[in-house]
Amino acid sequence: MICIPIVEGNIRDALVSAERALEVADIVEFRVDYLREIKEEDIVEMAKYPSIITIRAHWEGGRYRGSYNRRIELYRLAIENSAKYIDIELSERKNIELVNFRDEIGGKTKIILSYHNFEETPSYTTLLDIVDKELRIGDIGKFATMVNTKRDILKILMAIQEFEGRVIGIGMGEKGKLTRILGTYFGSILTFASMNSKSSAPGQIDIEDLKNIYRILLKS
Repeated sequence: MICIPIVEGNIRDALVSAERALEVADIVEFRVDYLREIKEEDIVEMAKYPSIITIRAHWEGGRYRGSYNRRIELYRLAIENSAKYIDIELSERKNIELVNFRDEIGGKTKIILSYHNFEETPSYTTLLDIVDKELRIGDIGKFATMVNTKRDILKILMAIQEFEGRVIGIGMGEKGKLTRILGTYFGSILTFASMNSKSSAPGQIDIEDLKNIYRILLKS
């Protein structure tokens, strides 16, 4: 799958962008933390789309600096309204609480547990340990790490393959672009692509460029 992040500052533009993105991508990620104002009804509306709802905290590279408890309540609201996916950090102490809430109400939302490192890619064994911890809690493990060397690319692709079909693996930065192209081949559930030069992380490839690369690879 190809996912386009929606990084608009207001809900109207976010929904318009989502409609356009879904013409060329499989799913969108609503980066709710980019919204200048977050209303409960906005979460309900976004949950109607094939999407990942993410309210990324500032301490993990996001923009959300509002009430801690409100962020958890917004995630609960997304689950109540059957959002396809939500993305919550591995380091968030209430992630298990959200999983239990989903199970208690019989919800169908898949919960992604995520880890981000904007400085480096940890060792291969550390990546395996991170994803293993994520999968003990949530449905899907995710890691996004900065690529500084060719060896980092190998570590990322090997870790993806180890958890094929249960993980989203991403190498960030210019040097990590190869992981965004090959990640799904090695077993990543999806890859992220930008649209109209709007991205949520360094190194995201434009959706049209990515699809053209896939067309070339499929011909060979």
